[in-house]
Amino acid sequence: MEYDPVEIFKALSNPSRLEILKFIYSSGMSGMIEGKCCEKCSCMGDIVKKFDLAPSTISHHTRELVRAGLVKVERDGQFIRLVPNPKALEAVGSFASDVVQSAKNA
Repeated sequence: MEYDPVEIFKALSNPSRLEILKFIYSSGMSGMIEGKCCEKCSCMGDIVKKFDLAPSTISHHTRELVRAGLVKVERDGQFIRLVPNPKALEAVGSFASDVVQSAKNA
């Protein structure tokens, strides 16, 4: 899957989104088992409890993170789990590396 650097940087441009993303990655990476989400992944309820933001604001921020491909959504009954997608962050790193290399070669 191709990741759009513009969408990723847009998603990362908001300080609240950055904090939410860090929370999802810190709680979710240890919970990944063969690409499946388990109880250690972040549920929307966990994020709402953690941050002093309205649920609608958190929903907006997580939608932007999903749109950019930084996290994936898994539904499990009444729970909505947000699963880290490290490949999207790797795409940002590759993009940044290409920019630096182009600047060095100019």
